[in-house]
Amino acid sequence: MTKSTFLLSAIAASISLATVSASSPKVLGLNFQKVNSRDIYPEGPESLVRRQKTVLAELTNEIQLYLINITIGTPPQKFTVQVDTGSSDLWVPWSNSDLCKKTPDQCQLFGAFNNASGSDSTFYDVDPGAFNISYVDGSGTQGDYFEDTLAIGNTTLKNMTMGLGVTVSGAPGIMGVGYAAGEAIVPAAPAYPNIINELKLQGYINTLAYSLWLNDLDSNAGSILFGGVDTDKYHGDLTILPIQPPTQGNITDFSVALSSITIQDDSGKQIYAQNSLALPVVLDSGTTLTYVPDSMANDILVGVGAEKNSEYGPVVPCSLASNTATVNFTFGGPGGAVVSVGFNEFVIPLGVDPVPKLKNGADACSWGILPAGENPLLFGDTFLRSAYVVYDLQNNQVGIAQTNFNATSSNIKEFTGETIPGASKIASAITATQTAVGPITQAVGTTAAASAVITSGTVTAPFNLGTPSTTGPATTGSTINVNSPSSGAAALSVPSTKVASVFTGMVVAFSTLFGGIMILM
Repeated sequence: MTKSTFLLSAIAASISLATVSASSPKVLGLNFQKVNSRDIYPEGPESLVRRQKTVLAELTNEIQLYLINITIGTPPQKFTVQVDTGSSDLWVPWSNSDLCKKTPDQCQLFGAFNNASGSDSTFYDVDPGAFNISYVDGSGTQGDYFEDTLAIGNTTLKNMTMGLGVTVSGAPGIMGVGYAAGEAIVPAAPAYPNIINELKLQGYINTLAYSLWLNDLDSNAGSILFGGVDTDKYHGDLTILPIQPPTQGNITDFSVALSSITIQDDSGKQIYAQNSLALPVVLDSGTTLTYVPDSMANDILVGVGAEKNSEYGPVVPCSLASNTATVNFTFGGPGGAVVSVGFNEFVIPLGVDPVPKLKNGADACSWGILPAGENPLLFGDTFLRSAYVVYDLQNNQVGIAQTNFNATSSNIKEFTGETIPGASKIASAITATQTAVGPITQAVGTTAAASAVITSGTVTAPFNLGTPSTTGPATTGSTINVNSPSSGAAALSVPSTKVASVFTGMVVAFSTLFGGIMILM
């Protein structure tokens, strides 16, 4: 199998009807099922069911990427875009962009917009050359703002403002579902109504709010529910957390207050604790991994026996996923919301064939908690898969609960006022002001983040749930030189895929090169 065939097979999906039980006719559901096919879109239109005043769309998890199918234009053109809570613009590549000329496979795979005029065209080029999202390594997307008809299944939004990428560094496009104040055009120009605003303005939802259920690492599907909460998708209490404001300007991201991180081993014994914290963390589905303060990340890397590799960053034996230890995150102070994340959610396949091996012969995987350096603390998909999160932009609050993995039923509650449906308590005992504003100046990648933690020498493990294959025996207090490229690099027996991670504001782009095809992760 060629690399491009493998990639095409990996992101193929089919669409089926979602059935949701409710009495009111305004829930919209869109289901995807993974199939082994080069064609990402099946024949025939997307199917939806309407109940209540909510919009439900199911997401496809392609290892590190959550995708949703949409159409744009008249007649409709099909796209697959990434859903991102950390950005606010919806953009797609132009069919005549530099990307489509250089790597047409990407545009064929995810879609590229053809704005050729026709008698029934609804395309309008609002502001040529004004759309510009830049990344710190010089990559990004530049082009036009345009208006056209957008459809998610049979939910149609007219005169939707979007970005058209003329100079594009990679596909797929992105559907940002953050605050309008976080749009790329701000502050040079006023914000425009983005997708969640348009859903309310055009009568599909009552409140600027949505819920995100990413499901577990092994599942290829999750869901986003605009305007409502699905109480069957979580366990225990749904706790309200106030969104932490920035030091200046409007709220542009979903920062909440983290009050503790603890680890329990497979017997339930607490073996690591960082309590009495007051840290602003951003809940961002556009970020693959979870970034914590350097000292904590280093403790955890050492404790799980991670090895630094110059290509992959910290790697661990894939067998660590079978360890039933958990990392527990508490938000909002004592008695606040607790989300427990199993080790299996942090052990991520490297996505390379053949699978890289450690020197002891064990399969190598990447580890999903890394140091943030001087950048914001971003809680990405390795955390969010274990949390059911309600993003309430209208009331500047987040609802969070322990997810119900692989739930097969739904009980959808519609937003009707200022309270998150189903929420049982508020955790606001601590505050943590978000100090990060504007573009982030330092790129955070797996290798850069790991090397920022330790400058020299070795460190003693605060706990021991894994031993580096090249650095010592499996005994308490084993050591690892996380900063030494030679330690991890020597442990892997095959060349690796280059992975980079770059930021602009709260936007995160992970780029992986598969032969001639590059995907934004």
